Amino acid sequence: MFTLRVGEIAVTALSDGYIDFEARRVLPDVPEDVWAARPEGIVGDDLRCWVTSYLIRAGNRVVLVDTGIGPRLLERWRGNCGALPQALTEAGVAPADVDTVICTHLHADHIGWNTVEQDGELRPTFPRARYLVHRAEWPRWQDSDDFSIARSVWPLLASGHLEWQDGEGEAAPGVHPLATPGHTPGHISVLVYDRGEGAVITGDAAHHPLELEHPDWSPTFDADRAQSAETRRALVERIEDEGLVVLGGHFPPPHAGRLVRVQARSVYEPLSR
Repeated sequence: MFTLRVGEIAVTALSDGYIDFEARRVLPDVPEDVWAARPEGIVGDDLRCWVTSYLIRAGNRVVLVDTGIGPRLLERWRGNCGALPQALTEAGVAPADVDTVICTHLHADHIGWNTVEQDGELRPTFPRARYLVHRAEWPRWQDSDDFSIARSVWPLLASGHLEWQDGEGEAAPGVHPLATPGHTPGHISVLVYDRGEGAVITGDAAHHPLELEHPDWSPTFDADRAQSAETRRALVERIEDEGLVVLGGHFPPPHAGRLVRVQARSVYEPLSR
């Protein structure tokens, strides 16, 4: 379990497991020789996308960024998931301790543990928490019959736990949602600042470190590949200008790293554990 200190704020990576996708289909712009030179996350012909949530302890506030896939994989996916509840227990956090859940977007692998089934009903997994989603995310899903939306979003609307966010603001002291559209219209990343130090939780603004090194290499998953590339270019500029640590939603362990300049280009270097 990897924990990063950002000033006095602790950010802990919690894994819900992983999903395997064919690498060439996920990132079709990556040349074969680049995959050969950068095999991190590659298993055979697949890219192993770790499904990582981030637990933020800021003073007396407990924030969770994304909630993984949940208790079962979708039929079209290959992987091994469902570990987030145990990871939270190992981190010493009970569901009732979490006061804020930030959903970077509403794809199934980021909202799966928003709810749990209790007495035949779907109820918020984190009963005291407000669940924050950017308002621009909803038009895409509001008329959807998608299984994950029905399971992980509709019950929160019914219970009043879900809150739509219009601006970036501050979700908790030092915790700032940042609009990073492209992967989905309302996608957000999360900036963490304290005592002159900073980090950014990417969500799906980047699925693999190579996308930060080459922002134009957009995944096929992105709703608007041109916009996501533009978003990544701006995000990389901010990461470098402000010296931010990068915390990837799907990056290989330890899920965190820095961008350094090598021969006038950005190179991702993972942090040591």
